[in-house]
Amino acid sequence: MLWLVVAAVAVVNESSSDIANQVTLVFIAAGAGLVGFVWVRRAWLAGVLIGCTVAVEHVVRVALGVENPDVHLPPGWWSSTSLLILLVPAVIAAYGGVGLRRLASGRRET
Repeated sequence: MLWLVVAAVAVVNESSSDIANQVTLVFIAAGAGLVGFVWVRRAWLAGVLIGCTVAVEHVVRVALGVENPDVHLPPGWWSSTSLLILLVPAVIAAYGGVGLRRLASGRRET
C-alpha cells in the first residue's frame, strides 16, 4: 500500500494543473494518514517515505538534467531539497492515522 501512495503522489505531482501543488499536498496527507492507520508501529517510516517523494523526484530530475518548465523553483540541488519540508505534514498525518486507529479500536495498541 505504501508504494501505491508514493506512486500516486509522484503522478499527481507531475500534473501541469494550476492546483497540482495543493492536490499533491492532499495526496501526501491523506496517503500518509491511511498508511499510518494501517502501519501503527511504523507510522514514522510511512511519513518519511511519503514526505520525501516530491523532493526525491525533483532531485532525480536535476541529476538527470531533465528540465521541467512547470516547476516554480530556482534551479539546482538546494531548491529541490527544500521540498523536504513536506516531511512535516506527512509525519503528522501518519501519526494522525495512528490516532484514528486507536480511537476506532477503543484500546491502546503498542
